[in-house]
Amino acid sequence: MDVLSGVRDEWFKLAASTLLVVAATCSGSAEDKLTGGPTPSPPGAAAHFLELKDGDTVPTKVTVRFGLGEMGVAPAGLDRPNSGHHHLLIDTDLPPLNEPIPNDFNHLHFGAGQTEAQVTLKPGPHTLQLLLGDKDHIPHSPPVMSPRIRVIASDATTSPEVAAASVKKRRHAQARSRNYHSSAAYRKPHSY
Repeated sequence: MDVLSGVRDEWFKLAASTLLVVAATCSGSAEDKLTGGPTPSPPGAAAHFLELKDGDTVPTKVTVRFGLGEMGVAPAGLDRPNSGHHHLLIDTDLPPLNEPIPNDFNHLHFGAGQTEAQVTLKPGPHTLQLLLGDKDHIPHSPPVMSPRIRVIASDATTSPEVAAASVKKRRHAQARSRNYHSSAAYRKPHSY
């Protein structure tokens, strides 16, 4: 009977460890498992905000700068490999990732290849997220998007010290941005 108990105990230990390995293999963040449309994105591609961070307080009229790594920016309608254009999601969840991104007040399109935009927000809390779209405004597979951040829009006037710090921060971000957007093959000149 001792031999059978030992075998049974070993079997339960093996079964439990196997279940743990399977659970660990199957677990992961939801973003790791998201798929988009038919256009592939390269490994390591990532969209991000250049100057905004989660928890920032911003003016109600804020310039939002878009960053992109391991891909190029190309206007909508232009079929270039490893490229796309930005969409800014404001106060909304992700849309269906295998369909064109909606075009409304919560889903702003930057189909001309813009890498920044001036956005007016109502005073109060907001969520912002970047989502890259292919030539047809459909997210890539896997989707290229930033984490969703929360900001607080405030219409308070800015002190000269804060304004000067903001200019310095913007210049630093522009210098960093050149690393992500230096390829002329993916850039289309545009005016703001």
